Amino acid sequence: MSKKKLLLRADDLGSSHSANLAIAQAVQNGLIKNVSVMAVGPDLDDAARLLANNDTLCFGMHATLNAEWDKVKWKPLTKITKESGLVDDQGYFLNDPRLFIETKPRLDVILAEFEAQLNLLTQKGFKIRYVDSHMFPEASIEGLSEALSAWIKQKGLIDHVFYYGNPHWQPITGITAIADILQNLSAGQHFMVVHPSLDTDEMRLTGNQNVSGIVVALARDTETQVMSDKGLPQLFKELDVETIRYDQAEPGERIDFKKV
Repeated sequence: MSKKKLLLRADDLGSSHSANLAIAQAVQNGLIKNVSVMAVGPDLDDAARLLANNDTLCFGMHATLNAEWDKVKWKPLTKITKESGLVDDQGYFLNDPRLFIETKPRLDVILAEFEAQLNLLTQKGFKIRYVDSHMFPEASIEGLSEALSAWIKQKGLIDHVFYYGNPHWQPITGITAIADILQNLSAGQHFMVVHPSLDTDEMRLTGNQNVSGIVVALARDTETQVMSDKGLPQLFKELDVETIRYDQAEPGERIDFKKV
């Protein structure tokens, strides 16, 4: 058994048809074993059709409170108004979780939304085993980290806060880039997240004042190509790196969201 273990996770299933197709393609390589699903995404039904019955995958709820793109927006599942501190005048999620420092959304409102997100994912056929959060709103909402952990425990699910040990956040820009990462892994458990998608007109609608949709689409398409490369499993084997599921991983220290 390998001494180097990688908790490799693909995020944003359900956020778009382009992401759904790319993740479905990438998981065929057998390396990605954890997939986080966005219940508020417009293509959740499509995601369920493609992957919900795949028992080789460990599915997580990608708990979502914000929509970071300028042209692509998501709404909460619960009926809330601007006064909640979570949405704008049109009922769409705010674009940046750092705005919550000022709007101060209530924890009970947030947990009710997360309850609705989990229920919908379950209804669609996803066997949810863990919960993680989209863009870490815990860093901006006082008490949310503790409240969310208590809710996750109540649901009998795995809490993401204990699984970010030895993180590798850098984008996967090619086979050489991931080979360099794998070669330099120390013994023990590591974490990596990828965002597979295709370079399509749909994906190019993403983007904001910090990054264009073209850049986002190209970067995520590159990750798809790398994760789908038929030679990648052999590279992992040669470098003695084993990918694992959340329900196979060992919990570590709780993440400090202020340092992410």
